[in-house]
Amino acid sequence: MAVTTTTASNPLVTTVAVDGAADIVVESIDDGNNNVYAVEIINPNTSAVYIHMMNQAASSNSTTSTQHDHQLYCGAGSSCYYYWPEGYKTAAGIQVYCSDAAGGGQTASSPTEAVTLTFGFTAR
Repeated sequence: MAVTTTTASNPLVTTVAVDGAADIVVESIDDGNNNVYAVEIINPNTSAVYIHMMNQAASSNSTTSTQHDHQLYCGAGSSCYYYWPEGYKTAAGIQVYCSDAAGGGQTASSPTEAVTLTFGFTAR
């Protein structure tokens, strides 16, 4: 699993980060002082998934036991979209993981099918 980023030339957002196989493993989406404006979740699973977002730098070594700042829900077989019109301000970066359970990940597991996450953000 890998996260890829693309820089746009005349953007609404300056960076788009995609995790094409989000699961229970904590991934660093960004490691900076940014504004997140949008998140797209594509969930092909037959059950709901939860995206746990942490305002943490990659060096913080977050785990599924780390308290998340945001938890985003996406129902079974759905595409879900979340927007922050004023921008969700990150101080250190963004780390995320995807699970089949709400709350902390201590009892959660990875979804059966790969979930795709797309983040749109700009530097502050």
